[in-house]
Amino acid sequence: MLKKHILGIDLGGTFTKFGLVNAGSVLLKFEEVPTPENKEKIIDLLIKKIRLYQADISKIGIGIPGIVNSKDGKILTTPNLPLSNFSLLRFLKEKIKLPIKIENDVNCFTLAEALIGSARAYQNVIGLTLGTGIGGGIVINKKIYHGHGYAGEFGHQFIDYKNNKDLEDLLGAKKLKLEGFDYKKLAKDALSKKVVALNFWKNLGNVLGYGCLNLIHLFDPEIIVLGGKQTQFFNLFYPSLIKTVKKHCLVPLPKITKSRLIDKAGVIGACLLFKK
Repeated sequence: MLKKHILGIDLGGTFTKFGLVNAGSVLLKFEEVPTPENKEKIIDLLIKKIRLYQADISKIGIGIPGIVNSKDGKILTTPNLPLSNFSLLRFLKEKIKLPIKIENDVNCFTLAEALIGSARAYQNVIGLTLGTGIGGGIVINKKIYHGHGYAGEFGHQFIDYKNNKDLEDLLGAKKLKLEGFDYKKLAKDALSKKVVALNFWKNLGNVLGYGCLNLIHLFDPEIIVLGGKQTQFFNLFYPSLIKTVKKHCLVPLPKITKSRLIDKAGVIGACLLFKK
């Protein structure tokens, strides 16, 4: 029997996800494990899991946060993982004799949403993920747009230039958690109409709205899809986000919505790299 399944890997700063996807882009298996803290243990985890699935797969797609050269699989910079300046593709190909593709994780997310998720009816798609950091992706006519090679670093658009802060500085989960914010408690408190919590979500939506506004004026997309763990609280920050966008937008508004594939978009998109 031919092995037709693809193993998708979404390597994150906090968790790493593995998914087995068939030829019809259906997710058959999915698991999430904590990402180890050092390079050697991360590599060991990847090799161990790939070998576990190897009997059932013909290809491997991997999404990685940070600045990744999708052509040669070299990770140039990844702030939330100890893998900067590392040729992961070359290393894995020496160990695993299967076709492997490596791509920025949010490019994978955006591709999945554009092909089978919230943006499947659209041709010009922006993806924006809110997680440990803030990531971005661009898909035009169902193809990832790389620019000169590294387009889509939307988390590093400067929102607060007076204090030299970019979108990731202001909204990245790593930063907010260091400042003592607990999303679940803030969500519960917001439902109880506690002022501090309501103001937190209002501010988050407002800042994110300016980020989306910049993307709208730059790319004029048909749709912006938001993903990442923070989007489970979409209904709490969306009202202030859309209010900010509507107030300042100079062009027709695109649809702004959350991911349909939720936490599985990254692994599915990594598999879909072989269809682009």
